[in-house]
Amino acid sequence: MTMPKVSTRQTGLMKVLIIEGKSDLGNELAEPLVSAGFSVANVPNHPESLLTLEVFKPDIIILDEALADSMEACRQLHTTFGIPVILVGTDSGQEIWKRALLDAEADFYLRKPFSYAVLVARMRAILRRYRRQMPNVSDYVIKRRN
Repeated sequence: MTMPKVSTRQTGLMKVLIIEGKSDLGNELAEPLVSAGFSVANVPNHPESLLTLEVFKPDIIILDEALADSMEACRQLHTTFGIPVILVGTDSGQEIWKRALLDAEADFYLRKPFSYAVLVARMRAILRRYRRQMPNVSDYVIKRRN
C-alpha cells in the first residue's frame, strides 16, 4: 500500500478523502480545500481508499465518477462505513444524477466544471446534517402529575 498524499496546515480539521481514479481531481482540489479549512488525503483507487480509511478516518469523501467501480465504491463507502460521499463527474444528461443519488446512495452529485465555493458549501451542509444530534427523547417526555 502506498501512503495517501495528505495536505494540511494544522491538525483537528475536518478530513476529506478524495478518490480520484484516472483524473487529477486530488491535486486539483487539495489547495482550495486546505484553504477552506479541511485536511485532505487523496488516493488513486477504491482498494487504496479502504486501506486509508483506518489511518486517515475521513469525515467526508469526494469520489470521481470516472473510477471504474465508482457506483459500487460509493455504495460501499456510504452504507458500510457511514461516511457521506459526494460523487463528482462529467455527465451531461440527467440519468447519472438519478443513479448516483438513488442507486449508489451518494449524498450529492456534482457535475464538472464546478465552483470550489459551491463544493465547499455543499460539503459543509452535508457535514452539518451528519453531525446534527438527534434530540434526546427524555426532553420530550411529558411528566405525569401525581
